Amino acid sequence: MKSCTLSEDALLKVLLHAAKHPTTAVNGVLLGTVSGGDGAAEVSVTDAVPACHSFISLAPVLEAALSQLEAHAKEQQGTQSGLRIVGYYQANERLSDGELGAGRRFADRIEAAWPHSVALLLDGPALQAGLAQLTAAEGQAGGSGGSEQPVAQLFAKDGGRWTKVAAGGSGGFRCPTSGVVSRFAQLLGEGRHQQLHDFEEHLDDIALDWLNPTLLAGPA
Repeated sequence: MKSCTLSEDALLKVLLHAAKHPTTAVNGVLLGTVSGGDGAAEVSVTDAVPACHSFISLAPVLEAALSQLEAHAKEQQGTQSGLRIVGYYQANERLSDGELGAGRRFADRIEAAWPHSVALLLDGPALQAGLAQLTAAEGQAGGSGGSEQPVAQLFAKDGGRWTKVAAGGSGGFRCPTSGVVSRFAQLLGEGRHQQLHDFEEHLDDIALDWLNPTLLAGPA
């Protein structure tokens, strides 16, 4: 893989999914586009769709979510050319846990069906540090606060193994940083995390829209 660009909205949805279920691991599916070929693929992640929060290792739930998302992507081709499944995301139960763990199996499943897909993992320590910096800055006159460090890690398949992709530069992993923690804190204050619904919740109540198309739009 040559590079991967993650949109701010997609990242915020991952963060809000984790915030809604702070005592459990969560996972979901990444949507976007892929250009280029083997060895030079450029992945653009434009959306994150939450899947599970209770038992993220349950394959049937994720398989059902993938099937519906594949159909959704095809339906959107008229307005979002090339939209497809481009990866898997996960936030671990312990924020200090920086391993994909059992999530590698799902990442493998997605990459096998949708080549060049990536795996995104929430960087708990980086997020905590960013929130701490924001809180400290708010107590200082004129402080802007916020972290300029990525709050997510990216993994790509390389020779059959998932390896971490370095952030920054024209290649590698381009993760939004400026103002992200501040906007996340604002969305938390507005209760947006409680308005987010994942596929697991959708299975319990089909009236809940797990695509969350308006989650980040307008006032809470």
